[in-house]
Amino acid sequence: MYKLGIKGTVGLPYPGCANDNTEADEHVMDREVGDRNFPLWLIGDSNPVQWQSFLKTPLDPRHPIRHNIWTAILDVVQERVFRQNRSRVNTSSLYIRNAVDNPAKKPSQTSKEWKQVTETEIEDLQQLIEAHRPTMVLCFGAFAFEFARRALSEPDRRQHGYWSARRLGGEFRHRMQEFEPGKINVLPLLHRSISGGKFLESHKYFCGQPGVNYFEMVGGNIADKMIQYREQLRIWIE
Repeated sequence: MYKLGIKGTVGLPYPGCANDNTEADEHVMDREVGDRNFPLWLIGDSNPVQWQSFLKTPLDPRHPIRHNIWTAILDVVQERVFRQNRSRVNTSSLYIRNAVDNPAKKPSQTSKEWKQVTETEIEDLQQLIEAHRPTMVLCFGAFAFEFARRALSEPDRRQHGYWSARRLGGEFRHRMQEFEPGKINVLPLLHRSISGGKFLESHKYFCGQPGVNYFEMVGGNIADKMIQYREQLRIWIE
């Protein structure tokens, strides 16, 4: 049985439903995808449990959440860097992973002290970051952002529920002002809230004022830094 998409197009089957062409893999989705040495990293939240047996990678392009939270930003980035530099970001090399694979490892929104299994995942990311030193680490949502902060041993650990859209936006603007190509820049972005029922509030709170388009603001700021430090960032299609 297939799930019908827009205008009757055929999409992925419902989990657990048999069909002639698509079956769930016995293994779960890959832990990571892309080039660890690429300067631009994307850190998602966790595997979508309902779909992880059908999907291949974190932020799998077949899953709509990737396009809800990333593609609209990328479109702004690519247009601006092309107009300025006649170049494009080599997205085929993006390094992508989720903070944790199993969402059961996520602590509650109000917990500042996290389980050892989660701390082990933080140590894994810490080792990867120290070994490869990405320039720009884009974190989608409150949990991914706090997870990355801890991996970099930033002070003042928070429960991830602390990071509202308003606070994430304030952190994004501050960190963009402090951006340096020679250091690891962890930048918070929105996750599901930008595509949910309160999406207009998310635009307003993250951007700090009403009427501003979150995707244009974020994509424009990221693109401007890429253009400013074009020679230092090896992210371009050759």
